[in-house]
Amino acid sequence: MVKDKRTRGTGVDNHWMLQKCQELIKSFNPVTHSIDTHCLEALGDVHAPNAKPESLFVQQVVYGCFKETKILKCFIEDFYIDNSARVLRSDITLYTVLAYIAIFRVDELSFDKFKDICLSQEPSKVNTIVTYLFNSENLWNTLRSSWMKVRDLEYVENQLIPRLEKYVTDIMRFSMELEKNAVDNAAAEAAKEEMRAKGEVGLPKVEKKATTRPISPNITKPRPPVIAEPERIAQLTLSHEVPGFLDNINLEKLNNKREMEREATLKATRDKYNAGVKPFELHETKGGRPFAEIQKEVEDKFASELRFDASFIHEPPDFSKQKSLQQQVKNNASAILREDAIYRKQQAKDVQLLRAYEEELRDPTEFYLWQKEMRDRDAVEKLEKVVFRREQAKASAIDAKEAILKQREDNFTVAEMLREQADVIKQQRDLENEIAMLKNQSMARDIAEARDTRPKEAGQKAAEDRAMRAQRLREEMEAARLAKIEEDKAEEEEKADKIRQLRALNTVHKKHIVVFDPTETAGHRLSSEMSYMEMKERLKHDKVREEEKEQLKRAQIEYEKQRRLSDLERRQASTLRARQVKAETNSTLRQKEAERKKKEAEDTEILRKIAAEKLEKELKEKRELAKAEQAAMKAEQERIKRQQQYLGAAMGQVEQMREEQMSMARKRQKDTLERTQRESMAMYQESAMKDRDNKVHLERKERLMRENSLKEKQDQYAFEKKAYLNKLKETVLYKKEMFQAGQTQHAVTKTVIIEHNPYAQKISEESLTKAMQMNNSKRVSMSGGKTRLGKSTVSFQDG
Repeated sequence: MVKDKRTRGTGVDNHWMLQKCQELIKSFNPVTHSIDTHCLEALGDVHAPNAKPESLFVQQVVYGCFKETKILKCFIEDFYIDNSARVLRSDITLYTVLAYIAIFRVDELSFDKFKDICLSQEPSKVNTIVTYLFNSENLWNTLRSSWMKVRDLEYVENQLIPRLEKYVTDIMRFSMELEKNAVDNAAAEAAKEEMRAKGEVGLPKVEKKATTRPISPNITKPRPPVIAEPERIAQLTLSHEVPGFLDNINLEKLNNKREMEREATLKATRDKYNAGVKPFELHETKGGRPFAEIQKEVEDKFASELRFDASFIHEPPDFSKQKSLQQQVKNNASAILREDAIYRKQQAKDVQLLRAYEEELRDPTEFYLWQKEMRDRDAVEKLEKVVFRREQAKASAIDAKEAILKQREDNFTVAEMLREQADVIKQQRDLENEIAMLKNQSMARDIAEARDTRPKEAGQKAAEDRAMRAQRLREEMEAARLAKIEEDKAEEEEKADKIRQLRALNTVHKKHIVVFDPTETAGHRLSSEMSYMEMKERLKHDKVREEEKEQLKRAQIEYEKQRRLSDLERRQASTLRARQVKAETNSTLRQKEAERKKKEAEDTEILRKIAAEKLEKELKEKRELAKAEQAAMKAEQERIKRQQQYLGAAMGQVEQMREEQMSMARKRQKDTLERTQRESMAMYQESAMKDRDNKVHLERKERLMRENSLKEKQDQYAFEKKAYLNKLKETVLYKKEMFQAGQTQHAVTKTVIIEHNPYAQKISEESLTKAMQMNNSKRVSMSGGKTRLGKSTVSFQDG
């Protein structure tokens, strides 16, 4: 197998991956294997550290082809129907794999990797499928109608088709490249056949070089710059007559008028604050008492309620002395409703059970008794089975020892056979590699022969195509340039016409005098049109109506609240009664259940003793039977020995030789067993040593990984800490700038307010001075009380 040119230096064999995917899909048999087992047998463990990434990709593609079978099957059917004359039925698996990669994996792989995979196959086959799949007309007509039968229409239209449409432009360029490769391959095959017919295969072709001819360069002439036509600027200036009132006004009159307005405003402000208005009474209540006196009374009352010697440790409540725990529980509405719902569900179940009993007229007590009897019998049988299994375990332990010895002998024989088969397989693989190498060398020679003629023909064809495209492009650009000139000319004329119209409109001055009448409408001839006065009246009526509606809504809400409260009280009372009844019933049931469990434990202990006695009896009988058999065998041996004493000397010699042969056989068996044990012990020690070395290597690797991860985390933490400090510094600087700007703005605002209203500023300063004096006097009078309060506070905090 030869890798394609695009993957020859990357270490990835795209041709092998596609070929392996086809083989796995064709050889899969769902009757005998699952897809996981099939891939594991063919590719091995793809998640192992030494596994190839190509194997993992092959496994994913095979899984995807079986997972998305419905979509791929619809596409293959439409593809073969529309391209029946250009595709072969034997390539259906290849087209299925390429369709899956193009539909579901092209975003993950990137388009360049998809091109590399496609270029590993024949260009004509790849060109046929990609031009059909990445075609908007086919996607929205044929494929859309087929895919919507197996998948949701929204998924097909919003995800599947847009995912393919975004590569249509790239596929057009890729299709041209594939067509060129197909033509080059066909030309190379034709040249190879011609050389084979002439008998020139393997001989290098010598071509005579042509003489060099000088050709003048085709330098494009520079295009003259397009200069925009100058726009005409009007120089005409329109002047109006000077107003006549300017002749009667001068600077002195304006200053006098401004001074008179200022004095009038100042006088009005002073009259406003001095016209019999009651002065401010600061720090006093409505009753006339000073605020400091009331504050002192409140603080004394609060201090009298304090207990600094109190303990915060309370004894746990004794619920046995209380009538009910419910008296200490304060339920909310949701808890009451939840418990009432549970109570009602239980009531419904009880009613349903009673109704079923009445309708069926059946008492299940007999069934329950029978069920209990059967369960007791099952428990006894279970204990008997435990005893029987215990005996079976003893017998199976002896069988297991014998089976292990036999398995070791079989394993040794099988290992010898496997070694011989491995040698034969290795020789066969070497022969196959030599044959494949010879084939590759032959193919490389054929490619080298075709390499001399193919680039020259392709270069000539590319040059002709470039010349034709350049000529066509120059003609299109010339036509576009002429059209652009005409369009710019029409646009300039339209702009000039609009400018003239705007200037004509701006030169005409119109006077509009509007007089507002609150009783008239706007005159737009609308059905809901009304005047200002009508609107005020309607708003007034609407306000009265909304107030009435609000009062009615408030009354309804109050009624609903009272109704819900009464319903909650009723539900809570019924729940309390049901809870008391349930508690009494549960207490009785718990007592009965405890007695039943106690009785069951006693019965189980009795059964266990009976089973143990039975087992002891059976074992005793088996031992006596074994002793009897041994005694019978010993008596038989004694009888045989007595009979042998009456036989001749020859018979004794035969028996002696047989005994020697048997001892030699036992000795050989013993030596074989010891050798097998020594070999198994050596193999076990060797495997243990390898496991220990691998464990040390893995621990060292994991320690290095942990150290690298910790270092990366520390670097990341240092970087984030530095970024956070920089951000915090910037935030502090920004807040300082904002504070300074606010202080400056406050100072400017304060200056403007003082200059605008000096009287209000004077009153504010007097009230502030008075408040500070009262605060100082209060601090002096309460200094002793505050000292004592501070000491108590300190002791409270220490406690």
